[in-house]
Amino acid sequence: PKAPETPAPRPVAWAKRAAAPKAPETPAPRLPRAGAPETPQALGIPEEVEVEEETAEAGGVDAPNEASSGNSEHANAGPEEQAPVEEEEEEDMTKMMEVAESVGNAEAAYEFLNSANAQDNSTTEELLDSLRRDLGRLWNHQDFELEPFGSAVADLSLVSAGSTKKIELNVVLLFRGEAADAKDVRQKLMIPTITRLSTWLKNQAQMTVTNVSLQALVPVISFESPKVAVEMSVQQPHSVLNSWHLRDLCESGCPGRLRALVRLIKMWTKSKSIVSSTEGCLGSYGYALLAAGFLCSHGLVPLLLPSERQGGEASPYISAATAMEHALDGAGSGVSEQLWSSPSTAPPAQPVAPYPEMMPVELFAAWLGWMQQAPLAFAEQHHNLIGGCGGADLTSRHIVSLRPRTQTDLRGDVTRWSREESWVAGRGNQMFLTIEEPLTGENVGRNITANGFWALHSEVKRAREFLASWDGQKGSACFRALVELPALTRSVPPPQRPMGVAILGGKQQQQQQQQQPRFQTQAFHQQTLAPRPSSAGKWTGPIPAAQSGRPSTPYLQHLLQQRDRAVRPTARR
Repeated sequence: PKAPETPAPRPVAWAKRAAAPKAPETPAPRLPRAGAPETPQALGIPEEVEVEEETAEAGGVDAPNEASSGNSEHANAGPEEQAPVEEEEEEDMTKMMEVAESVGNAEAAYEFLNSANAQDNSTTEELLDSLRRDLGRLWNHQDFELEPFGSAVADLSLVSAGSTKKIELNVVLLFRGEAADAKDVRQKLMIPTITRLSTWLKNQAQMTVTNVSLQALVPVISFESPKVAVEMSVQQPHSVLNSWHLRDLCESGCPGRLRALVRLIKMWTKSKSIVSSTEGCLGSYGYALLAAGFLCSHGLVPLLLPSERQGGEASPYISAATAMEHALDGAGSGVSEQLWSSPSTAPPAQPVAPYPEMMPVELFAAWLGWMQQAPLAFAEQHHNLIGGCGGADLTSRHIVSLRPRTQTDLRGDVTRWSREESWVAGRGNQMFLTIEEPLTGENVGRNITANGFWALHSEVKRAREFLASWDGQKGSACFRALVELPALTRSVPPPQRPMGVAILGGKQQQQQQQQQPRFQTQAFHQQTLAPRPSSAGKWTGPIPAAQSGRPSTPYLQHLLQQRDRAVRPTARR
């Protein structure tokens, strides 16, 4: 009798691929990434560890052969089936980073940290191409340029595997032949353009308008596609140039240091809720400038901007017209070699000895120490100042800059060529951080409030003490424990008079008092109330034991009666 036929095995999911018997094939050799060590010995990793990591990343010996076997089910796998592979790759990258930290290989640790957070730009590029093509129906293609800026350009985004959060993208619409610094550019160009875009986007399929802000200083429109959340502004060329400059800084000096440090700072500030510029804190770009200023001051990243512009007495900063010209000329390529030097991987001078060999978390701890010693040091020196440290003079501040200038030269530049209210503290104009925007000369930290500043001050102090008390190597586990700590109360009351109550008055004091309750602690509200007149016309509150009761002297009784008659309910207002 003929033996029953065995049915062919049905293709299974990717997690059970090893169950299907296959002829052993020699897997293709793995190509090393650019700039990465090629051998386990170069990485300082034992051979048996490298073999385990390769096996885990490949998903078994049969994984490389699935794509070439003609199996259409796996070739057309959707995102749901491919997501576990991405999660495994990130977990594998994290393990490799921990191994690199354990063997003291700093270069590999920085590479693994940046590779784990590298963003795939194919989705954003596809959306930009679609927007450029469709916006041609509203304006002629030769009349405008649509350029991205922000973290997506400098490759400073944070990517988490399995996250459903949409990719954030900032873009700016630049019109040729239109000024960027005219007095009426906001009313004649920005607001009409945003209004027209809002009407057009509402009629587009798979586009959802989430916010239209016409009253802001820079009008913006926010909308979403199925995968990307976009915020668009109009006629802002400095935003594009700032992103190009920061990208070139990330590609200069010691490889991977600036990108890794900015990403660690972002993880830490987001976990402590001190990274929102709309809530009186510093924004992501401000923290990136702080990280770049720290690395440049220690010789790990070179300064690309010139010390002075051509022309001698000319302004060291770039005007809006010049910025528009360079932004339009470099649109698409992102190159502006005439404004700063090209990226260089060679540090300008001999770096300070311990910093190049530091691991990522050790470099973050060093940045915390620099923050306390330089940008935040004035708070301790002027805590007894009437009105708070926000009124301290500019000569006592440390200006964080990315230009090769001394502190004296920087103070002269910003006071001469920039707006006075951005740098000079005075009555009703408190200032807590001084961070020079390298191309415009504006103070990036001018909008920080007292509550946001003291929240940052207290978090920096706690993080530095936490890392100093950590037993063992300051690696990924140490930083993970720091991020998991709950945020401190957003409003640790500053020393002496908070927010300068003694010197502020009128409308400014009312505006600050409206912002204060959101950040004040419960203990701050539960202060003992002073005695006040009641509706009965008598004073309420604690009465000293020595003065309890009515005095027996008739004259004093007469005075008290006159006082009680004089106090009426209207006097309480």
